Amino acid sequence: MTAPIKMESPLGARMFIGGRVVDYYCGTSYFCLHGHSEVIEAACEATRRYGMGPGTLAHMQVYADLQERLRDWFGTDEVVYMISGYTSPMVLLQGLRDEFDVILMDCATHYSTRDAIPTLGKRVHEFRHADPEDLAAQLSLHVKAGERPAVLTDGVFPSSGRLAPLGDYRQAMAPYDGALLCIDDSHGVGVLGETGRGSLQHAGLEGEGNYLAGTMSKAFGALGGIVPGSADLAAKIAGNAMIMRGASPAPPGLAAAAAASLRVLQATPEKRANLVRNVKHMRSGLRTLGFDVADTPVPIVTIKGVTNLEQLRDRLAERDIIVRVQQPGGYSDASDVATMRLAVFSEHTADQIERLLQSMGELL
Repeated sequence: MTAPIKMESPLGARMFIGGRVVDYYCGTSYFCLHGHSEVIEAACEATRRYGMGPGTLAHMQVYADLQERLRDWFGTDEVVYMISGYTSPMVLLQGLRDEFDVILMDCATHYSTRDAIPTLGKRVHEFRHADPEDLAAQLSLHVKAGERPAVLTDGVFPSSGRLAPLGDYRQAMAPYDGALLCIDDSHGVGVLGETGRGSLQHAGLEGEGNYLAGTMSKAFGALGGIVPGSADLAAKIAGNAMIMRGASPAPPGLAAAAAASLRVLQATPEKRANLVRNVKHMRSGLRTLGFDVADTPVPIVTIKGVTNLEQLRDRLAERDIIVRVQQPGGYSDASDVATMRLAVFSEHTADQIERLLQSMGELL
């Protein structure tokens, strides 16, 4: 299992890998929409109708249709859509660059935000991972009188599944007028919050001064970056973020797939209910096996403390159960020891999860 996984079917809870049907617990397709028939058909139909794209910034109705779906999902005046989720933090921060003077960033923040920072021309200081007390200390040390800080963090960290303590961050930011909280919520949108709007909704922090950038490529099963917000924010992005002027839009097929995925989720609320149930099942089962697992709704569950996780991964693969081991320091927020990252999907059955847990108990 050290070689890259060779997928031979659409991503899903049960799929073909290496010529075998396996239970799959990797990746980020939390609702398995990457292989959903309606999403695939929408992509094919739009591609047949519009081709591979406008070749410029010309209008096509498929983009307007997606905008309408996105505005409805996020409950905002506008949702800026771009070709890649990786670029969405850059688009957000460039749009807001005249609204802040200094950056405070969680030291485990994703590469997408780090790559955006050099384009902003602002001072940047890091604070300890998920540590609001250190954020308060760094704000006190680095924010000068009259300066407006922007605090940057992931909403959900991709390797560990850790939720950023956004409410505590906001308390630390309270003494600073105009302070902005900007999160990369690629693993939160679609999954967290009462209606799936992400980590800000989950934390009760939707509103002025709190912003998110996200992606359609994980929970939503398509592709493209998103920045929900007001018409004023969209105008600032249009004026300041050059990628919105210079980059081609996502192919029409991908925009149509994104719209279809939103339609499917809105029409089948049981998918979100199933995901909540499965996450609880996985987390409680791992705690029963003796692992220290936080009680959160995040569908990324990480375990450590087993002597040889690679061996456990390989033994599980022999039982047609595919899991991933993250090497120390191998990703933006990766632990300093090896960890096993389990992705929970809405389409996993209770029997599948129980089989994984039972197998782990037998092999540990």
